[in-house]
Amino acid sequence: METTKTMAKEPKPNLRLPKLSQADVSFASVWLQPEEIANDQLHMSSGILQRTLTGLKKRSAGWRESGAIWAGDLEEAQSTVREVFFYHDLCDDLGRALSLELSEAAKFSLYRELAARGLKLVGMIHTHPKDWVELSYIDQANQLCSRIGFWSLVVPYYAKREWDINTAGVHIRISQGWHRFSPSEAAERIIIK
Repeated sequence: METTKTMAKEPKPNLRLPKLSQADVSFASVWLQPEEIANDQLHMSSGILQRTLTGLKKRSAGWRESGAIWAGDLEEAQSTVREVFFYHDLCDDLGRALSLELSEAAKFSLYRELAARGLKLVGMIHTHPKDWVELSYIDQANQLCSRIGFWSLVVPYYAKREWDINTAGVHIRISQGWHRFSPSEAAERIIIK
């Protein structure tokens, strides 16, 4: 009987990067601040914030999303809110439990009014039904403005609860999509006077 010797095959080295879960990737991208927004701040009066939250709460009526647009001044990394425009005042926003819509006609009408008044788009704010305050795929795809430094805030529970920066989703447009600030970063970036 003839025996053959077999040598164990040497394993090939694994040169691939370890696979990260989608949750890990999302978590890492949330807290790493891109250089392009390193100093950005959003300024507004307490009156504008209160008027915005009151309008969102009223329109949401405890069962549907509502939204508003902030307009004002842009100076380098500082965006200052001077005026609020509610979706439902611009058009029938078709507010439903999980969505709302700003028509193209309403957008162009808003752009004309902003140009006539010398205001710039600063940001937008809308409500979500529960405590999830990320930007949905629809929120990201249907953006009102693609300028780097444009703000997008999400308020939980249809704005029925008191304003708390720690529970809001504070997002800013960057070259690679949207960046969400941590609650402590958001508290430093949102300046209420």
